[in-house]
Amino acid sequence: MELTPEIMASFLQKDSAGYPVWEREELLISEGHVREWVEQLAEQYDTVGTSRDFQTTEGRVVQVAYKTYGTQLDVEAEVKFLTEELLHERNEPLTRKPAYLQEGFCRGLDDIGATYIEVDMGQQRMYYYRDGECLISVDVVTGNARRRWNTPEGINFVYAKQKNRILRGEGYASPVKYWMPVVGNIGIHDADWRRDFGGEIYLTNGSHGCINTPPEVMGELYEQVEKGTPVIMFY
Repeated sequence: MELTPEIMASFLQKDSAGYPVWEREELLISEGHVREWVEQLAEQYDTVGTSRDFQTTEGRVVQVAYKTYGTQLDVEAEVKFLTEELLHERNEPLTRKPAYLQEGFCRGLDDIGATYIEVDMGQQRMYYYRDGECLISVDVVTGNARRRWNTPEGINFVYAKQKNRILRGEGYASPVKYWMPVVGNIGIHDADWRRDFGGEIYLTNGSHGCINTPPEVMGELYEQVEKGTPVIMFY
């Protein structure tokens, strides 16, 4: 974010004729003007708690809600910084990374960007894109629909990576080699107890909510994906 002298000047208090107001040889700052500008910036870039259209690999456009993932500007921190910065003389533009309450993997108006995991639960297919290139495309098995263990929809992110975990729940303990949780106790992992993936398996013999992935692919996915990577999940 570049703060030009023109933007900084817009934060000053002005009299009825439009001239900056001085007091004891210091320009007076309008915190209201600063806050208004920062709030407009937040309205433009914040995604936490919103929804967006997403172009799927198969060509559909679906609306997906931001769940655990998203961007949220720290309005109070930015107002404080800018109010104090205006007290210093500056002839050159000020370049600054804003303070965030929550920061997406990718900065900008599109905070998903071109590197993400797509889980199409209707098609039982998962894709991994890096810099816009699809590197992995694989059949998966998601939550058991008959038992209402459906894998939740939404935009989440890989918040951890672990090897050799035992996933435990009511009535089961499943050892996995690769574990990437994305929302609560729901994650992406290998499932060597399955012989088949994809199709309609999930309707009656799906997982407890996780995204079961073929072992021969899961190792590759685990090595390539970074923590923080967005995961777009939809039916």
